[in-house]
Amino acid sequence: MAAFLRLRRLIRVARVRQVDVYVHWSVFLISAVMVLGTLRNPSVTLIGLASYWGVLIIHETGHLIMARLRGYDALSIELYAISGTAYYERPESRFDRAAIAWGGVVAQATIAVPIALCTAVLGYSRFEALNVALVVLGGFSILIAALNLLPFRTLDGSAAWDLVPAFIERRRVRRTRRPVPYRSPR
Repeated sequence: MAAFLRLRRLIRVARVRQVDVYVHWSVFLISAVMVLGTLRNPSVTLIGLASYWGVLIIHETGHLIMARLRGYDALSIELYAISGTAYYERPESRFDRAAIAWGGVVAQATIAVPIALCTAVLGYSRFEALNVALVVLGGFSILIAALNLLPFRTLDGSAAWDLVPAFIERRRVRRTRRPVPYRSPR
């Protein structure tokens, strides 16, 4: 049992604006194996890996930015081999939960869409490593964001699509609430 607990270990790699960033040990192992497997051109592999981890960090940071904008504390980010998790204070409303879910996708799209559009218009460069970064941060990132919006429990889509009904519910409550007269003290 003790060996199993050690395998689940996360390593703190940074602290940014009071938010700890943890990386699972498997990320380092997989990265090392990939680099060793491509000794002929390791710079391309390193750029590809950095771009992929960048996509995950951008996405999870988007959740934390939205959580802070909605008035909640941002706690930490955990990165795993194929996913990430942002931890923040539990949202009080359905609307806030949905808005925070959209935060990751919006952050990702803010980076990915301009890169994909520029690449579509201007084409790729003559530098293989740069092209890998453009593919991962552009088109691949858009694909991952779209898949993440599927309405499955472990994906953001399970909460994100609640935004429309939550918004309608919020407006209905505001419309039916009667204003209470208040007289300011003199």
